[in-house]
Amino acid sequence: MHPISSTSIESLPNELLLPILEACAVPSLFSVCKRWHHLLASEVMPSLYKQIGKVHVSQEDINKQAFILDRMYKLESSLSKKAKVNAIFKQIFTLASSLSPLEFKWKTEEKKYFTLANYSSYLLNINRLLLWEKLPGGEEYLSREEIKHLPLEKKGELLRDWIEENCKNITALDLSKAGVTYLPSEIGQLSQLQLLSLSQNQLTALPAEIGQLSQLYDLFLNNNQLTSLPAELGQLSQLKNLQLDQNQLTSLPAELGQLSELQWLYLNQNQLTSLPAEIGQLSQLQELILNQNQLTSLPGEIGQLPELQWLYLKQNQLTALPAEIGRLAKLQSLSLSQNQLTALPAEIGQLSQLTSLELAANPLKDIAEEIRQRFQL
Repeated sequence: MHPISSTSIESLPNELLLPILEACAVPSLFSVCKRWHHLLASEVMPSLYKQIGKVHVSQEDINKQAFILDRMYKLESSLSKKAKVNAIFKQIFTLASSLSPLEFKWKTEEKKYFTLANYSSYLLNINRLLLWEKLPGGEEYLSREEIKHLPLEKKGELLRDWIEENCKNITALDLSKAGVTYLPSEIGQLSQLQLLSLSQNQLTALPAEIGQLSQLYDLFLNNNQLTSLPAELGQLSQLKNLQLDQNQLTSLPAELGQLSELQWLYLNQNQLTSLPAEIGQLSQLQELILNQNQLTSLPGEIGQLPELQWLYLKQNQLTALPAEIGRLAKLQSLSLSQNQLTALPAEIGQLSQLTSLELAANPLKDIAEEIRQRFQL
């Protein structure tokens, strides 16, 4: 058998050459294919960039995927897809090398494959180690001579057994600002957790296994890139405090209504357009913060929250309020400024505990007389 020559590769039509390049796209192919430059820039890299986006944001449109991917990796939106993929892989390989110093002992720089499987494998195991380093005793274990030089994938495979042996009684875990882009499913093994902070990372999704944290009391997820929440979040039967500020959420799962102990729900600065009717099942909820979303209406079921004291809806797109809002017997503070309200329901006058009502920048035309007198509007 004669090896394939540069000439024979050069003669292949794009339909045959592209699958080859996508399967083994390495810089060394520059030397054997004059068309590589064009195919890399115009077909292979844009496709790979799109696939990488789907790894993180599988259910959103292409533009949303690109927006989030650029934010995650701090990429200039004006860069070409080829340049973005190169920048992403450079960051991934650099981080992998820092976590496993001998990861590339047998690979030279030009042999780092640009493939989706490669990317996904590194992404998973990098985030396993980022989690591991924050667990009590984790950093010390990973620094052992017999462990620290293991390949990244081998280290990742050891995590599950290590957690089972060393983390049975952990009640609090702070992963804020840890650089996490993907939360490993092993998080579900920490069954005694009462507090979990994942603030200020780059998470776009949560694993279903988070629902196994049956003792969780506080869950901090603010300042991430979450586009959706798993239904399993509703299994956190002890949860009292859920913070989701500054994410990319467009909707909430109906299962959120199963959080029967929830008292504080923070959803500032998301992209919510509506609330599920099941929100009315949160019988212990005291504070609901929804400023800076895209809400156009509220479900009537919001009036079924017997313990609600603070309701903040500033900077939305509300044009009306449901009459059921008058049933919130314990409501003390209601913020409605910077919406599109032209009237308030008369039933708002039934809110006997209300001491603060913000209405600035609303085109209000018809407000009940008793409301004007009470709040001196």
